[in-house]
Amino acid sequence: MKKIFLFPLLAILFASCSNSEKTSDPIADLSTKTNMVIQSDWKVTQYIDSGQDETSDFAGYSFTFNTDGSFVAVSAAATFAGSWALATGSNSPDDSGNSGSDDNLDKLTITISGNKRMDDLSHKWLVEKITATEIWLRDDNVASNELIRFGK
Repeated sequence: MKKIFLFPLLAILFASCSNSEKTSDPIADLSTKTNMVIQSDWKVTQYIDSGQDETSDFAGYSFTFNTDGSFVAVSAAATFAGSWALATGSNSPDDSGNSGSDDNLDKLTITISGNKRMDDLSHKWLVEKITATEIWLRDDNVASNELIRFGK
């Protein structure tokens, strides 16, 4: 009879321990993500546009996300200035008209111009991942097959 009561008790105890050991994602909040973005300069490690790898277009560029919302791209040939903003995702459909599960992803908007490379960056991106060493972004329109990844 004791074994009958012992098994459910152990199951409840195990479930409660595993739930209490779960920690929140250390980069889940917007403030932490913002701090990771602004901590240093970034390089484009991958850029895919319409399924084509165009990473080499950004060779020699360094990108800085400043605390005041300014965004700076620097190469040996030129410096371009723009802005950036990181916003929390929402449950409402995104502006692409797609009402998929990506609507609740955070959005990183980059606004910059000056040449084709900067025009390609100027976009509202969906945030797939932000860590201390990587920023993974993609277009909210899956059909565009566009993504950009920054690294250090």
